[in-house]
Amino acid sequence: MDAELLELQRQLEAAQSARSSVRLSERNVVELVQKLQERGLIDFELLHTVSGKEYITSDHLKHEIKVEIKKRGRASLVDLSDTLGVDLYHIERQAQKVVTEDPALMLINAEIMSQSYWDTVTEEINEKLQERSQIALAEIAAQLHIGSELVLNILEPRLGTIVHGRLEGGQLYTPAYVSRITAMVRGATRGLTVPTNLPSVWNSLQQQLQEMHGANGVSVEGSFFQSIFVALLKEGAVLGSVRAGVHWTPAVFAHAQKESVDAFFSQNSYIGYEVLQKLAIPQPKQYLEARYPDGIALEAVFVHPSVVDMLDAAVGDAIENGQWIDSLSILPSYISGPDATKILSLCPSFQKAAKSSKAVLFGESCVFSNVFIKGIFDQLEKEIDSFGIKHSAGQGTPVNMNSSSEHRAGSVQYSDTKDFGDNDASSTGASSDRGPKKKRGKATGSAKGGAVEKDDDEEIIPVKGKKAHRKNKDTGSSGDAKRGGKKAPEKPKEENTNIFPDELIEQKVLAVAPELEELGGSDDLNGPIKLLSSHLRPMLIDAWKKKRNTMLSENAERRRSVLDNLQKQLDELSLICNSMKKL
Repeated sequence: MDAELLELQRQLEAAQSARSSVRLSERNVVELVQKLQERGLIDFELLHTVSGKEYITSDHLKHEIKVEIKKRGRASLVDLSDTLGVDLYHIERQAQKVVTEDPALMLINAEIMSQSYWDTVTEEINEKLQERSQIALAEIAAQLHIGSELVLNILEPRLGTIVHGRLEGGQLYTPAYVSRITAMVRGATRGLTVPTNLPSVWNSLQQQLQEMHGANGVSVEGSFFQSIFVALLKEGAVLGSVRAGVHWTPAVFAHAQKESVDAFFSQNSYIGYEVLQKLAIPQPKQYLEARYPDGIALEAVFVHPSVVDMLDAAVGDAIENGQWIDSLSILPSYISGPDATKILSLCPSFQKAAKSSKAVLFGESCVFSNVFIKGIFDQLEKEIDSFGIKHSAGQGTPVNMNSSSEHRAGSVQYSDTKDFGDNDASSTGASSDRGPKKKRGKATGSAKGGAVEKDDDEEIIPVKGKKAHRKNKDTGSSGDAKRGGKKAPEKPKEENTNIFPDELIEQKVLAVAPELEELGGSDDLNGPIKLLSSHLRPMLIDAWKKKRNTMLSENAERRRSVLDNLQKQLDELSLICNSMKKL
């Protein structure tokens, strides 16, 4: 069997080496191939070369493409077309099949690249990285004539294996360089003792690196510093807190803040928001409320509950003893009026006294007990005559006068009334000697004259009996009603606006209670003295009205008594005249 095979091989070799006497032209070969294809003897695809003098099968073209890729590692389709002498269209078709069949190959931007090629490239990148400590992806992409995204996709799976470095922010760094940057970040952040903006720290570190490496050095991105800082913060290598990712507050500063706030608050039982703002605490009110849940947040200050207890004890003592108190004199000087009002509203003693009307708050901080106010009112009520107020009986209009003139006017009025009765009696007695008719007429005239000498609004004294007296009385009252009817509604308004001005009451109050002068003047409309005077004014007006009504009632009773006596005298004189007439 083997001998037969060897014989056949020798015959085939002899046939191939023998020269044919008939030679075929290229055209005949083409026609022959076409005939074979038409008859189905050639059932596979034949491709023409670019020169047109050769045929190549698809499988052989794929094989040659694989050989070229294995030889180069990276091959462009255009270069393969030139090298293999096949049209670019056929190269592209077969390249797609080659890449699909082999997962280690990739077709990007008309180039076929193998994984072995990338392994070789990354080894070169690693060597360069170890020499320079840092290298930019943009530089690698420019050297390889590929995109930065492709470089990133190639390097990421090889980091830590082929490439010994760290990729951050478009830069490759060696572990030694990363350790160096980490040490710089750790030292810079540990050296900070006050709140600082982190980007400013990173900028200063970048300047230092540029000075160290010169103009050719690659600048480190701020994101690289930030990532290292975040890692150090998680590890506990640096202590502090970060707000909004960029505002760094060192733990030493936060500790100093807490100690300062605690010391001030424990010593003074209050702390102002301005103090916390100076300590770089952005939201002092919320900070204090979270740190001291039992504290009281006011408008400009934060106080300890002991401040309320202290003020409550002082206010309760003042109310119990019937005195007044200015809460600002008890509270720290840092507390203003509105805050004092809020603290007073938290005092149980003041709340209880206000509900039971035992105390009144004047202004923002002054608490007056009703006993104290009643004492001032009683003294002012006793001295109400010295206010210089006189009331006209006819018009009801109050007039300010001095006390001596009012006393003289009252005594003169009373003496005139008394003399009026005496004059009537004397004139009647004098006229009785002249005759009955003249006596009656003169008596009537003198009576009328005596009545005219009085005020116009007083009652007109009648001459004759009780009927005339009642008639004249009714006429006089109706006349008074007619004259005063239109002005009657205006009397209360006039009295309230003209009597007891606030300035006069303030003077009297300060005279009675000189200790109130420490509250300041009365220029402030919302001042304690002004409000106290306004509070006393309606009380004084009511007291004055009651006293006036009592005085008017007494005067009316006295006037009635005088008129009755006068009427009796007139009746007696009339009887005497009648009896003398009969004689």
